[in-house]
Amino acid sequence: LVKELEKQGIGRPSTYASIISTIQDRGYVRLQNRRFYAEKMGEIVTERLTESFSNLMDYDFTARMEGELDEIAEGEVDWKKVLNDFYGNFRQQLENAESSGEKGMRANTPTETDIPCPSCGRNMQIRVASTGVFLGCSGYSLPPKERCKQTINLVSGDEVVSADEDVEGEGETRLLRKKRRCPKCGTAMDSYLIDEKRKLHVCGNNPDCSGYEVEEGTFRIKGYDGPTLECDKCGAEMQLKTGRFGKYFGCTNTECKNTRKLLKNGEPAPPKMDPVPMPELQCQKVDDTYVLRDGASGLFLAASKFPKNRETRPPLVMEIKPHRKEIDPKYDYLMDAPEKDPEGNPTVIRYSRKSKEQYVMSEKDGKATGWSAWYENGRWVPRDKKK
Repeated sequence: LVKELEKQGIGRPSTYASIISTIQDRGYVRLQNRRFYAEKMGEIVTERLTESFSNLMDYDFTARMEGELDEIAEGEVDWKKVLNDFYGNFRQQLENAESSGEKGMRANTPTETDIPCPSCGRNMQIRVASTGVFLGCSGYSLPPKERCKQTINLVSGDEVVSADEDVEGEGETRLLRKKRRCPKCGTAMDSYLIDEKRKLHVCGNNPDCSGYEVEEGTFRIKGYDGPTLECDKCGAEMQLKTGRFGKYFGCTNTECKNTRKLLKNGEPAPPKMDPVPMPELQCQKVDDTYVLRDGASGLFLAASKFPKNRETRPPLVMEIKPHRKEIDPKYDYLMDAPEKDPEGNPTVIRYSRKSKEQYVMSEKDGKATGWSAWYENGRWVPRDKKK
């Protein structure tokens, strides 16, 4: 890919890494056997952008823009003129793409199927997101009280091409010949396993073509061979999954919805305790009460009716002590933290991203006083910036 970027004059050595990272993070491509393979979302985004912004998606445009930036840096061209020349046409293209008429960008419309929803019985729809192709209930578009959020994850039914077999793309050609052809447009179809008895074949031109077929039989879903954890809630196995906010570990027990975030260092986030209701604490901005939650940055107070009510704040030390028996024992050390500083100002629980630990600090009228206390060697040690 880097060689092709260099050949087309796109980007600079300093931007190659970010380009490669971005197309993977957004689900446009997947890296397999040291090769990039386009994902369905990547194909859709590319098609839509090419239709609405043909000049911007042209290789020559990017190369010319890089050249103009070099000329600006060398003082040969006025940067305001370059921006004005570009923005005039771009603004018109953007307005056309956002419009709902014939010139507007085509939507990523879901495809209706006759596969019944396991929850409500309505028909499922084939949907494409950054996380891949999946089945979603058609009842999702209904009003909130009638809405059905049921989804079915689809496992790719295509065989993986190994690096040894894939000589100059021949492996991909063999796979293409084996695929079914769409009954509507004749395009090769992608296959996905719904379960052990059903395989879904989706037109390669989806969502532009609504062709699909359901094949019934006996199918073997490949076993999971990724990293696993023991669920801290029910003891079942947790497997690495990909969601809209990135990778996370999800419990395989259908009755347990426990998840653990995957941190940037590749380690799973520490287990979270169950929310602790605090009905005696009234929210400051909304008509609700707080619950004490355990997040990636430690303890915090949040509105109990989230996501309807979105309000959070750090808890005071004196507010959590009455709930000591309900709070996870890993936070016992916070129960011994000072409730006030030497001047009588209440202390709040904070989290240091630098040292990745919780500490307490005092505030007066919503502003930090400069006094704090840190848990060191089994005891709380005060620190005062004013001294």
